Amino acid sequence: MRIIAAASLLFACLLPAGVQAFPIDLQSQLEGVSIEAETTDMSNIATVLLRNTGSAAALCEATFVNGPERPTPRRVKLAAGESTTISQSFLRAITRVRITLSCHAS
Repeated sequence: MRIIAAASLLFACLLPAGVQAFPIDLQSQLEGVSIEAETTDMSNIATVLLRNTGSAAALCEATFVNGPERPTPRRVKLAAGESTTISQSFLRAITRVRITLSCHAS
């Protein structure tokens, strides 16, 4: 019983160290389309889930910025009612990620 209690205490102490989230700032420019965006993170990967809730197709571009790393734009075309996830992994330690999202009707 003592071994189980010690193991669970050790696991509880290590859990916060392994699950550290970083802030994600999302700036969006939506021109004539209805897009919902939701951000999440996993380890050194930032993701944004896009949902096209409008009636027209949309072209979207997301740019992920983490400090000195070169931002790489990700482009996707969303049909009406479609959803997709765009992600970016980083090589450096992440303190804050800034995502610029721009969408317009196609």
